[in-house]
Amino acid sequence: MSGLQFLKIDVGGKESGMGGAVSTVVRDANAVFWNPAGIADSKGLNIIFTRNDWLVNSEISTMSLSYSFNFASFALSVLSYQIEKFEETTVLKPTGTGYMVNAGDLLIGVAVSRKFTDKLNIGGQVKYVQETLDVFSYDNILFDLGSSYATGYRDLKLAFVLQHFGPDITPVYRKFKPPLLFKIGASDNIYRWGPQKLLVSLDVIHPTDNNEWVSVGTEYSLYDKLFLRWGYRFNRDLGDMAFGFGVESIKLGSTTIFIDYSYMDYGEIFNEIQRLTVGIRFN
Repeated sequence: MSGLQFLKIDVGGKESGMGGAVSTVVRDANAVFWNPAGIADSKGLNIIFTRNDWLVNSEISTMSLSYSFNFASFALSVLSYQIEKFEETTVLKPTGTGYMVNAGDLLIGVAVSRKFTDKLNIGGQVKYVQETLDVFSYDNILFDLGSSYATGYRDLKLAFVLQHFGPDITPVYRKFKPPLLFKIGASDNIYRWGPQKLLVSLDVIHPTDNNEWVSVGTEYSLYDKLFLRWGYRFNRDLGDMAFGFGVESIKLGSTTIFIDYSYMDYGEIFNEIQRLTVGIRFN
């Protein structure tokens, strides 16, 4: 059994629009949430803000920032998960006591990534996580490690990622393990014609607290300015299909503003999940 389940929620309009199959695809500050090795492919300064709707009127807000030097790339990330206040219930008052309970989660991460060769990136992240339920609170330090490799065959890339590993956590009396994930990913541009490209990506995700699943994603791009995305996650009970779009909306000199949006259907019981990302890139 594991805790800190908020760490497994997808972050980012682009990434979730491709079904989370982005271990080899993400190359900006949001790589901290997927594969820290991708930060090495970012250029200049990147600042990205994301807002995710989530289940039962909860929401996730994130900020990620990365900057590339000649010798390495560094990133800072903050994630806040806020749950709508709910009324306390007890055995004697099962309909509610009138006391409203606060709950939420926090993540602060620092990452570094480097190009060891023109084909191999390796990155790592250390992150502080905190989970709060009213007067109870616990925290931990976790680590991520990732790599990406350009094979040299076509545009084929491979990735290996280990996320959320660290010591056990003890909220009250019982120990829980962090939600460790191991991912293997691959992607390739299978179609090119003039300004058009079609990218296909695949991630195999092996969690220690659930069944393994496979994510498949596609991205169609036109002039690298307009993007249409689709993704599907196999062997998941909820949130299997997603789609979205992205726009490189404004370019002023070396500054680019981009917007990404995704939509995921969570069935009849839960609301649909929408994610919006706005980023600024200073090359």
